[in-house]
Amino acid sequence: MDQSVDSVRILHVDDNSDFADTTAALLEHEDGRLCVETAASAEKALERLSKGRFDCVVSDYDMPGENGIEFLEAVRERDPELPFILYTGKGSEEIASDAISAGVTDYLQKGTGAEQYTLLANRIRNAVDAHRSQRKLDERTRRLESLISSLPGMVYRRLNTSGWPMETVEGEIEPLTGYTAADFETGAVTWGDDILHPEDRDRIRTAVQEALAADDEFEVTYRISTADGTTKWMWERGHRVPDAAADTDVLEGFITDITDLREREQELRRYERMVNTMQESACIYDRAERFELVNEHLASFYGTSRAELEGERSQLIPKIRSEYEGDPYQELLDGERDELRGEVSGEFPDHGYEVLEYRLTPLVVDGKVEGVVGVTREVTEQRDHEMRVAKQRSILKAQQEAVIDGILVADENNSIISYNERFVDMWQLPRDIAERGDGAAALDWTVEQLAEPEAVRERVQSLYDNPEMTARDEIELADGRVFDRYTAPVVDNDGTCYGRLWTFRDITERKEREQELARQNERLEEFVGVVSHDLQSPLQVAGSRLTLAREECDSEHLDSIENAVRRMNDIVDDVLRLARQGVDIGATEPVDLRETADAAWRIVADNADGVALHYASDESRAWTIEADSDRLSGLLENLFGNATEHAGPSVTVSLGLLDNGAGFYVADDGPGIPAAEREQVFEAGYSTDDDGTGFGLPIARQIAEAHGWEIRLTDSTAGGARFEITGVEFLE
Repeated sequence: MDQSVDSVRILHVDDNSDFADTTAALLEHEDGRLCVETAASAEKALERLSKGRFDCVVSDYDMPGENGIEFLEAVRERDPELPFILYTGKGSEEIASDAISAGVTDYLQKGTGAEQYTLLANRIRNAVDAHRSQRKLDERTRRLESLISSLPGMVYRRLNTSGWPMETVEGEIEPLTGYTAADFETGAVTWGDDILHPEDRDRIRTAVQEALAADDEFEVTYRISTADGTTKWMWERGHRVPDAAADTDVLEGFITDITDLREREQELRRYERMVNTMQESACIYDRAERFELVNEHLASFYGTSRAELEGERSQLIPKIRSEYEGDPYQELLDGERDELRGEVSGEFPDHGYEVLEYRLTPLVVDGKVEGVVGVTREVTEQRDHEMRVAKQRSILKAQQEAVIDGILVADENNSIISYNERFVDMWQLPRDIAERGDGAAALDWTVEQLAEPEAVRERVQSLYDNPEMTARDEIELADGRVFDRYTAPVVDNDGTCYGRLWTFRDITERKEREQELARQNERLEEFVGVVSHDLQSPLQVAGSRLTLAREECDSEHLDSIENAVRRMNDIVDDVLRLARQGVDIGATEPVDLRETADAAWRIVADNADGVALHYASDESRAWTIEADSDRLSGLLENLFGNATEHAGPSVTVSLGLLDNGAGFYVADDGPGIPAAEREQVFEAGYSTDDDGTGFGLPIARQIAEAHGWEIRLTDSTAGGARFEITGVEFLE
């Protein structure tokens, strides 16, 4: 027989096996769901019950051993709810009473007609159905009670009147409110007046009544005040229930504490606001490289909204993947990589060329990688700025290394922030001091090399105590070297002082030249004294005697004597001038080359007709040079004078700047000087003019060399002489 889930297993107990078998056959015939097994005694029936599950027991009363009532009592000890029908031929009120007392489900006397089995089958079905229904109801009740007891909140039944008094409450009432269920059910505490937060009462009452008026459930969120004054957030869901006995609406519902959830929501909203105000693009990618969640900055980058962008494919991930061997994005998804960071550049639709700095990390939820978190930052302008700064630093470093001065830059705390190799070499500074920027150690090292270390140390300290000061002086080292030291504050446009610049120039050779020149000047002074006194006096006597001789006689020899005396006077004047030109060379200052040239030209061309001075260089270039103004004037006078004396009566003299920016030139359009004679013209006494003394160009060379310049003779573009003076320092 098919024993489906709807089948009813029956254990029929009767000592008459023929009757038992007949009853089983007729019951199964009456209802195909009935499946009947038989037992000849209570003992065997109990054994069968211990080994299997039956839906109903049908038992005779009068049986050997235990009778039907005793068997019933034994069954009830095992299963108080199992349907048990006493089906007996011996009926009496006493037996019926005992059966009912023992917990019998039904009582039926045996009969002889076929309708008796129909009645028995019906009694069995009713008993089993009732038992199953009760069992389901009990299970449902048990589950409901278990659910209510485990719910993080409370269920209620209350009246929809002022104060919302509770009829029944179950669940975590006291942990939720601080009050007991009895407090609410007795009316000592009402939900609407005593629990609901005063600021939320009107809003919640309105929301509930509007939902009820629309025959809807209501769902509200509000605050309550607990017995100890604590404020909590509640979520409530409820509805109206029919109750004919009640004079007003009855509400049933569920209330739970969402304070933690509310705080997390607020925290999440704060976090969301924070993420959406970031100046970086932030998002979550899914496994297919699509945007799952994006912030406002990223949406703005793509010129769209967050809603429209989410679900679209990323343009960044393919670019990143193309720059790696393998698949680093998949490695993040597979948990084989903890992080992926770097920069990517290229064209982005509707955005042009961009440089993006990115960082990708796995999104791990409950130990499983659910996607990838990406944060990107636009660094195009920053990288451009860094490149410009790097270029400027390279140019500055090249300039530092190109100059002959040692350069040191220290900040306001005397920490080294920049230096060139010349500085390290000049002071033989240990490399580790320079590299770690130890300004104090560098000062100690350099000061110990000086002839007067303490005096210099005090001077340096004074400069750091007065950061706005600029100073220039000469310092002498113990080994005899002399440095020209210059220092100035490093100041921003707004006046902020960032430190101090120091430059050091080795002027040892110049000082030695100055000392040598001083010694030469002393000798020249002696020489000048001899020339001016011992030669000029006899020449004056000779001139005076010549005048007397002309009065006494007329001789052709007197003209020759006069020329010789005049020639000797010119030579003496030039010699004296040549000797004195070397005095005080080195006291230089910024000098305007054109202004000095104009003054020198007026002296030379005062009595010369037809001569002209022309400036041949670009007017936009600087004409200010570092020079001794008087000596520069003497140099130009001699070069101009050489042109007017040797180039002819209508010579044009040109003054211009050399193309390489290292000096200037003086040229004329005269006949020029042969190449074979160009070195000789700078020798004292050499002249191609019979009336010349031969000292003009040597004086010019001496003045140039005293400045540290060089002078050379070449051809001008007009075929005349061109004197180029190089090594000149031009000032902006």
